[in-house]
Amino acid sequence: MGITMFYGVTRYSLFSPGSHSWKTSRSGVFKTPDDYMQYLFSEKRLNLRAEMFFNKAVPALAVMAENHDYKHFVMYSELLPKRHQDILFAAAAKYPFLVPVEWNEVVRGTGIEEVLPLVEEDLAGKFDAADGVQPVVWFRLDDDDVLAADYLTHLENYRTLNHVGMAISFGLGLTAYKGEHELVNLREYYHPKSAQGMAFVSAFDPAQRRLAIITPGPHHGVDQIMPTILDSREHMFFQVRHSDQDSTLNETPYERVAASLARLDKLPAVQSADVSAEKWPSLFEDIVRGEPVAHVLSTPGSEPLRLTEETVLSFPLDSGIEAGLVEFEFEFESARRLQGGFAVVSYDLHGADGVDPEALGLRNSATFGWSRQAWSKSSQGVVRQSLLLPDGASISGITLRGKNRQPADVFIRLRQPRVVAVHAAD
Repeated sequence: MGITMFYGVTRYSLFSPGSHSWKTSRSGVFKTPDDYMQYLFSEKRLNLRAEMFFNKAVPALAVMAENHDYKHFVMYSELLPKRHQDILFAAAAKYPFLVPVEWNEVVRGTGIEEVLPLVEEDLAGKFDAADGVQPVVWFRLDDDDVLAADYLTHLENYRTLNHVGMAISFGLGLTAYKGEHELVNLREYYHPKSAQGMAFVSAFDPAQRRLAIITPGPHHGVDQIMPTILDSREHMFFQVRHSDQDSTLNETPYERVAASLARLDKLPAVQSADVSAEKWPSLFEDIVRGEPVAHVLSTPGSEPLRLTEETVLSFPLDSGIEAGLVEFEFEFESARRLQGGFAVVSYDLHGADGVDPEALGLRNSATFGWSRQAWSKSSQGVVRQSLLLPDGASISGITLRGKNRQPADVFIRLRQPRVVAVHAAD
C-alpha cells in the first residue's frame, strides 16, 4: 500500500449547544440545552445510531482502509453514556483506522477544524521538508449515512496538487427507508452537493507542518466558496432514512415517517439486481431482504401480463393490518413510450374517514376509491407505490386497473403487495 492521505471525521451524537445544528433546532422542539441533551442521548436514538454507524457505515470504511492509508476521527462528548462510549472504543480496538476524539466545546463547522492538529501530527510523521507539498483529501460522514466501499478509490483520482482548494461532490447515490429488519422502498437519489461523501482537497506543507484548510460552509452552497467538481457517474453514497432523523424533529412521529416516504416516492425506483454487493457489503442483505417477492401470477422468467383498460387485478392482504408501510410494485414494458397515467392503484382502506387524501398522496373518488395513478413517460421501468397507514386505519386489499389512451400495449410483472413494519418514532 502506497502513502495516500485520506481523513474522515464523524460527529457521533456530539453534544454541542452552540453549534449550527443546535441553533437550528432551538427554534423548534428544543428550548433548552437540557431538552436537547435528553433527546440526543436517549437510548432509542443512540441504539439506532450505533446500529447504523458501527454495523453499516464502519464495515464499508474498513474495506476502504484495506487499500488506502486512511484514518477516521470520531468526535464524541464526555456526556455520551458510558455504554455507548464502550461501544465506540470497542469498535476502535477492532478497526485501528477509527480514532475516538473527546470534544466538549462548540464545533465550528464540519469537525475537521477541531481535529486539524491530529491530522497535522499524523502527516508530519509521514513526510519531511524534502518531500515537498502533498495533496491531502478529507471528508465528513454523518453517523447514519454509508459510503460505497470503493469511495476512496474514486476519490483518489482527485487527490492531486492541481485540485488543491477544490471540493468533490459525488452527486448520485441510493436511499431507502429503514424497516425493523430490512431496507425498504429502494430508490436512486440524485443529490448534487449533498453532504454525503462531499470531500475537500487540501495541501500539507511538511516544512511548516501545516495543512491548509478552507472552511467550506454549508454543503449546498459550497460552490460559492470554492470550485466544486461534480461526479455523478456511479452510486457513491447511501442515505438511510428513518423516523428519528434530526432534521425532521419539528413534526409528529407519523408526519416524520410519512414525509420521508413521500419524498422517496418522487425518486426513481431501484431493484436489488441494480445494486452491487461488493459496493455495499454491509447493506446488501438488508436490501435483498427488503425487496418484495415476485407475485405468483408473474414469477421471474414467466410471460408478462398484458395490461389493458379491461384489466382488474385484486390482491387481498391479511385482515386486521393496522400499522406499517404498504408497498405495491410492478415492472412494465411497452412497445413505445407511455404518455402519462396508464393504470390506477386502489387501496381498500378502512377507518380513514376524516383523513385528507392528499396527506396520503392519494385521491378519493367514487369510481376508484382511495387511489393513485401509475404514471410514466418511458417505455419500461418500475412503478413502486408506498403508503403509510395513518393511526386507526387498516387495509384489506389492493386493486390494479388498466387505463385507456395509451400508445401501445403495456406488459407487466408484479411483485407481491405487502405491509412492512418500519422504525416508529416515539
